[in-house]
Amino acid sequence: MEPFDFLLTKFRKKRTIGLALSGGSTYGAGHVGVLQVLQEAGIKPDFVAGTSAGALVGSAYCAGVPLVEIEELFLTLDWPTLVKFSIRKPISLLDTQPMEAFLKKRLGDIEFKDLKIPFAAIACDIHTGERVVLDSGPLIPAVRASSAIPVLFTPVEIGGRLLVDGGIVDDVPVEQLRTMNADFTIVSDVSRKGKISKRPENIYEVMMATIYTMQARISAVDEDACDCYIRTDLSQYSSWGWGDAAKMIATGRKSAEAALPRLKQQLRIK
Repeated sequence: MEPFDFLLTKFRKKRTIGLALSGGSTYGAGHVGVLQVLQEAGIKPDFVAGTSAGALVGSAYCAGVPLVEIEELFLTLDWPTLVKFSIRKPISLLDTQPMEAFLKKRLGDIEFKDLKIPFAAIACDIHTGERVVLDSGPLIPAVRASSAIPVLFTPVEIGGRLLVDGGIVDDVPVEQLRTMNADFTIVSDVSRKGKISKRPENIYEVMMATIYTMQARISAVDEDACDCYIRTDLSQYSSWGWGDAAKMIATGRKSAEAALPRLKQQLRIK
């Protein structure tokens, strides 16, 4: 091996890769396709930060759940498995306690410190409007908090704070990766941007469309703020239904495959 090649190899080993996974409700299925392509290319993040749906996918991935199993979850999930009507809690329409039970059944009472890859979930303190980083203590309540869409899902109390969906304040948590000491950042963005191509068909889709419209104005990601930006446009699908999960995963794969040549060049991977 030439001296230069030896130094280059050492440089590769020292690079720390961070992956940010955006929110997006059921659009989170697109993240699975992106992760599949990265894994097949031998690109494994050293740190992961996720918001909402990105927290759900990212937490399972960092816990060591095989991608084939995460894919299967999205292909078989339905809302009755994850939520129930919030009859006694007028603070929301749906209670996500079943989601917590569902995740505990698959991951156990795992804590952040038990994860195979360092992970952070982003939530919002609904009382103060502050961005809250969840990276210690029990994992599953943090994921539930990060995914708690206001009005729709029950807020989650952690550390005396009432927390809701982190997409309100940081839908694509790329800056969190810098805090985690990543020196190369990859973003998988499946959030809805711009004009809605699928007409809302129920109250939940109207609510999601409203939230996405607000997010596009207050929480847009600066593509120049990351080293590799993978954008998956899933606006033709319902952000509430699970029926198109296979198509969303396939679309995520295509987006990652399109970005892969440049990403390999940036990381000096053959």
